[in-house]
Amino acid sequence: MAPLLQIHGPVSDGSVAFKNEAVEFCKEAPLFSYKENEEGVPEIYGSLELRDDQGTLIDAYKIRVVCIPNYPSLFPYVYETGGRIPVNIDWHVYEGDGHACICAIPEEILVCHNGITLSSFIENQVKPYFFNQKHREMHGFFVRERSHGQFGNIEFFIDIFKTSNILSIVKGLQYIKNRVEPGRTHPCFCGSGVKYRNCHREAYRLLKPLSPQILEAFIGFVMTFA
Repeated sequence: MAPLLQIHGPVSDGSVAFKNEAVEFCKEAPLFSYKENEEGVPEIYGSLELRDDQGTLIDAYKIRVVCIPNYPSLFPYVYETGGRIPVNIDWHVYEGDGHACICAIPEEILVCHNGITLSSFIENQVKPYFFNQKHREMHGFFVRERSHGQFGNIEFFIDIFKTSNILSIVKGLQYIKNRVEPGRTHPCFCGSGVKYRNCHREAYRLLKPLSPQILEAFIGFVMTFA
């Protein structure tokens, strides 16, 4: 996991942006409060309500969301503080310090590259995570669960490229890093013979906005599974 987390280079101080967003978030979400811990790191804490499409309350989890130095290039850390979720990777909680494993690292990098705020992070990442936790509490299993650790990260690329062939994934990443987008009716760059628009257009357009450095880091990571 470390090589993927290090691709952003030097750590930047995201505490100012986090603090400003946290103060505004708490104005709109009265069940949350803002504070700074003993090291001066900003965080929010409170009750995260889960509601259905009709607005009916399903459940609520006590959580805290803590700024990390790389924010918003990476997700802030999320902790469930009510003691409901076991602290182990089978429940998608890191056993070291107990923060939530929200999604695969490559997916996290993509989401952050497209831009996040604290409000959008909680709405689009944190709430779905806890809806999934509620599903497991009720039914004994997660919805659309990936493997844990590095295997979950490689499964992200398997899903994107729709193949488990590692060399094909590497070839696709190298093409996206170095080449212009094919015409919509041209044969796909993967060599399938299928028209590009019906094959890997989604993968190309998802990954191409990333910097060459990030794509090169993805290639290096995937190659470790070859």
